Amino acid sequence: MARLSQRAFNNVVIFAMLLMIALFNLDSFLPVSQPQGSQPLLTSDAYILKIEQDQQRLERTGQHWRYVTETVVDMAPEAQIEAWQSGILEPAPRARSLAQNLRPIIAVVWLAGESQGLVYAFYMSDSHTFVKHNDQWFELERVTLKSLLPWFTFKEVSVN
Repeated sequence: MARLSQRAFNNVVIFAMLLMIALFNLDSFLPVSQPQGSQPLLTSDAYILKIEQDQQRLERTGQHWRYVTETVVDMAPEAQIEAWQSGILEPAPRARSLAQNLRPIIAVVWLAGESQGLVYAFYMSDSHTFVKHNDQWFELERVTLKSLLPWFTFKEVSVN
């Protein structure tokens, strides 16, 4: 029977430990597919710092909110935040073909603790509002685009 030297045995132990670490973390190496069910536009516990769309924005200043827009907004900031937190995104894989002739309305939501904003591209058709987020297509449910972006004038949206 062959005997291992102390150095060879240490190498065996090291490789065995590396193999165990790889096996315990195997799920982190596999690609994660996102569930194709409905999901919230924003979670109810998301701490929103700012909502931007073109030059208009709603931003948190201490404990209060302030609109920075060129138009008059007839909606309370808290109602706008509530709309963002109560909106639902339903998967809509055929939305890409339906929205191809529509101009997107881009909105960015900045959350506390996040280094990058969440980018939403809204596409309005006659009866639907489609949303492209994280390279996936959804249909907006429970809220309207007017409640999400109350400063937006909808005459700006045109079909190309």
